[in-house]
Formats: sequence, structure tokens, C-alpha cells
Amino acid sequence: MPIINWLQLHIKSIVIIVGLTAVLEACVFLPYGFLALPLFFVAAFIFLPINIEKFTTALSFVILFAGFFGSYLGIPGNENIFLFRLLIPIHLFFFLFFVKKDWLRLRYVRAFLFLFIAFLIGMMATGFWAPQLGQSMRYLYFIFEWLYVIFLCVYYVRNENIYQMLAKWLTVLYIGILMIGVWECLTGNHLSQSGSLFYETTTSAFQPTGFQFNTNDFASLLTIFFPIVMMSITTWKRKFIMLSGLLGVGSITLYLVIMTNSRLAMLVLILEIFVLLFGWSKIWSFVAVYVLGMGALLVSTFHASGFVQKLLGMVTNSFTDKGDSTSERVQMYQASWNMIKESHFMGIGAGNLPIRLDEYMYGFERVSDNYWAPHNYWLEALANGGLLAFIPLLAFFIAYHIVAIRYWMTEKYSASSAIPLLIGIAFVAASIGLSSTIDKRHLSLGIGIGLALLNICYLQKGRMKQDD
Repeated sequence: MPIINWLQLHIKSIVIIVGLTAVLEACVFLPYGFLALPLFFVAAFIFLPINIEKFTTALSFVILFAGFFGSYLGIPGNENIFLFRLLIPIHLFFFLFFVKKDWLRLRYVRAFLFLFIAFLIGMMATGFWAPQLGQSMRYLYFIFEWLYVIFLCVYYVRNENIYQMLAKWLTVLYIGILMIGVWECLTGNHLSQSGSLFYETTTSAFQPTGFQFNTNDFASLLTIFFPIVMMSITTWKRKFIMLSGLLGVGSITLYLVIMTNSRLAMLVLILEIFVLLFGWSKIWSFVAVYVLGMGALLVSTFHASGFVQKLLGMVTNSFTDKGDSTSERVQMYQASWNMIKESHFMGIGAGNLPIRLDEYMYGFERVSDNYWAPHNYWLEALANGGLLAFIPLLAFFIAYHIVAIRYWMTEKYSASSAIPLLIGIAFVAASIGLSSTIDKRHLSLGIGIGLALLNICYLQKGRMKQDD
């Protein structure tokens, strides 16, 4: 019978999927259920003939997507240990000892990886004088996570077909996250790990966070993946569905970003929309007329609508009603800079800036240290690691943006070629807009995808043309 034949043909895949699903459920819902994960892999390799290379490749994409869910795939009572962090050492083990390496995939991006490794080594060097080694180990682990995610992207997303597959699945997840955000805005309910359940403000109840902890993190996730998703939607075959998807996803994203009250995210999203429209139209005047005309039409048509007035009011308040927040950040920036000078640009120790800021903001050292986020990725890196760590980090991102701009110009400012540049801009905005950046996995994934896309579409093709 056809069904029996199909089952016999796919029995191995079915057993693996069912078994892995059961193990993941155990990891999430049972105390110490994560111990079932290594047992599952041992049993699978003993009883099932598995292609290690294909398994490791599939595991790399599971890691990338598991990062979106964070502690929602964690161990109850110890949410810091979650699936993303459990799978990285497993993947590293199989990659080092059971997979044949193809280092040629990295030949055009190895300079970027070496710069990030130098950043990690520079931070490690501060361990000799860091007062809080526990905070240093925490910070170094986050840097390692960033490095590993970037490595996974550039190593496994090695051609346009794989990138398009990744972008399609990312689009599905992105739309699902948008639906969660809309549900939060309409109902005031949130997922269990949302910071909106803990904030004591009049607006937080209806501000979206998705799988992130706070609204700014959610806004940064939306903006850094927005160009990837929009360009992926343009590959949909039916034109009406494609246009509806572009309009729907774009409108909902804009609405949710406004609801987060994130000023930089609003500016970045508007810039992304403008650049994508320009890439599609190729005519500056048409873009200007289109954007201004549509904006005037919407405002004139719906000005009387309470919904639109509410959104316009939130935009206005985002830029005019954050005086205390801005002054507090300026104070932390000044304090961070003073600490940088006091350390003679050698760094106060990886991960130690938040503790020093906590003492500074409260004026005394407390028995229980708190984590006071510095709200600036660049000052944090310079204060923690000094010039030894900061210079390679800065060189990494300067090189990334130079290559992204060259690619965009080489491709005549097309919409698809703007993706790496827009990802870079979204990251820079997040690096000074978020309370903390180093622990945000979606930002490392965005940079990794942008670098992988540059490797596929610009660096490899450019070198091949030169060889010809």
C-alpha cells in the first residue's frame, strides 16, 4: 500500500522528528529535562545510521532559529539555560571531531572573523586585572555566542539558494512575531517572560515585546530583519499576494515600532522603507512624490480617527517626552568616559562596567551588586576592554559598512543589495538605543546574515571576476 511504502521510506526521519520533539518537550517542561538531550543523540547514533555532516548542518539552523525564543525554550526555574545555549556546545563538538571542514567557504570573510576573535582575546586579557571575574566570564561568553552565530551564518549560508531558504523561514517566524505583537497591543496580555509584566508605567501594558524582554529589544528585532523579510516577500509568485504581504507586513511593523516608543527604531524603519522604495523605483523624484503623497492622503483621510491620532501622539511623545531618560543616559555616558580615562584606556575588565556604573549612580558600593546597563555598546566595549579590545571591534564594523556600501553602489542601489547596509544601520541604532547589546542574539544573527550575504553576492563573485 502507498501509505506503508511511504512510512518505510521515511521511517528514519519520522523517528528522529518524533524523538527530538519529545526531548525538546522534556527540556522545556520537566526539571532537568535537558539531560535527555545528550541521551537522545547517543541513542540516535547507536541505533540509526545518520549522516553526521547533514545532521550538523541542520543543527546549525536549529541553533539560529532557537535564539529567537531564548528562555521560552529554557529549563523551568533556570531560564538562563535554554535550547540555544545547550545546542552550541553539541554543535561545536560534532563540528570539531566528526565533520570534514571546508575552510574555503571562509576565505573571503576570514579577516572579519579574525577581527572578532581579536576582540574576544582583547577582552580575555582584561581578566588579569578585572575585579569581578564572574562578570568577566559572563561577558566573554556572550562575545563567544556572537562569534559562533556569525561563524554559523558565513559557514553554512554559503550560496543564494540556502540564503533564500533561510529568508523564507525567517519571514514565517517574523510574521508570527508580528501577530504576537498585535495581540499584545490589543489585549494588554504578554508572554510569561515579558518585561511588560514587571514595568510599573501607564503605557507598558499595551506595548509589544514578543519573545524579547523589553520594548526596545523588540523594536530592534523588527528593524534589523525588516529588509530581509520585505525582500523575501517580493519572491512570492502571485503578484496580488506579494503586494498584500508587502503592504501588510510593512504597515504592521510600522505600527508596532511606533507602539514601542523607540525613537531610533522609528527613524531606522522609515530609512529602510525609503531605501527599499528607492531601490525598486530607481527614481528619486517618484519616491519623494509617492511617499509624501501617500502620507498626505493617509493623514487627511484618517485625521479624525482616534487610532491615527493616538499613533501620532505616541510618535510625538517618543521624541519630546523622554527628557529624564535622555539626561540619565548622558550622565551614564559621562561616567563611562571618566572610567575609561581613569583606566588609561586599558579597560576596567570585561563585563565590569555595569557594576561600576551601579556604584556611581547610587553613590556607594552595595552588598548585592546590580547590573546597571550602560546603554551604549561602543562605550561599554571601550570601558570594559580598553583599546586592545575596542580597536578590532571598531575595525570589524567599519570594514563591514565599507563593504556593504560598496556592494550597494556596485549593484546600482538596488533594493536587494541594500540589505547588508540596512542591517548595519539598524545595528548601529540598536547599539546606542538598547540598554544592553552584547546579550541580544538577534543582533548577532542579523550581522551574521548580512556578512553571509556580502560573502555570497559580492566578495565571492568579485574575486571570481578578477580571476577570470
